[in-house]
Amino acid sequence: MNEQLIDIGLYIAYALVIIAAGTAIIMNVINSISNPKSLVKSGIGIGVLGVVFLISYSMAPTVFDNVSREAFILAEFDPDSESFAGTYKWVGGAMTTTLILFALAVVGLVYSTVAKLIG
Repeated sequence: MNEQLIDIGLYIAYALVIIAAGTAIIMNVINSISNPKSLVKSGIGIGVLGVVFLISYSMAPTVFDNVSREAFILAEFDPDSESFAGTYKWVGGAMTTTLILFALAVVGLVYSTVAKLIG
């Protein structure tokens, strides 16, 4: 009985998250249509994120070191398959992008704190 209630609660939570995400997207589209200049700023932001990811992706490794290769073999993955190397590169690019954005957030936080103290 308790498992059924938990399942029902999870399904309701999933539905609410989907409704909230859909509503947020729809409201942003409505606001953007009423103010087209905001679309330019959003486009620039998405473009910058794309450039950061492309740089990160190009820096991501495709060759495994011995430790990684052994770990993948122990986890029953085939590190010699072509699709695995591609996935490894995508994940490496995403992780590097996350690290760069985190560093930029910390720099922005420190800058804003110092600016408030000075000004």
